[in-house]
Amino acid sequence: MRMQYVSVAVLLFAVSSLGLLGCSGNGGATEVVTGTVTFTDGSPVSGGTIIFADTQKNSSSVGYIQEDGTYTLGTFGESDGAPQGNYKVTVIGSSDYGKSSPISSKFANQDQTPLTAKVVDGENVLDFEVEKGR
Repeated sequence: MRMQYVSVAVLLFAVSSLGLLGCSGNGGATEVVTGTVTFTDGSPVSGGTIIFADTQKNSSSVGYIQEDGTYTLGTFGESDGAPQGNYKVTVIGSSDYGKSSPISSKFANQDQTPLTAKVVDGENVLDFEVEKGR
């Protein structure tokens, strides 16, 4: 239950950061970032959120995972991509109310996630594999 609150808090922080950055009007150069999130057995993660956090610049980009496991990141808008840089990646699976996420909780925790990404100039296709929760 506690992990569920932590996951919700991380999601709210990321969405709030996205909103604040989007309202600043400064914008900035972003690169297209798309990909697919799957479980280790190859099945797609159906729904949820993927967050790229640049802890050096204190910024984040968010993508919503579709039913087929695909996502597109957004920073200043819903799908404008992410600035170039190195990121810690967290994945929060969607779940029915009162049920735990289908994804292992370590992927929703920025300090525990093993996922990282590097966004470079041009189009970035970044796929991730996560473990199922218990």
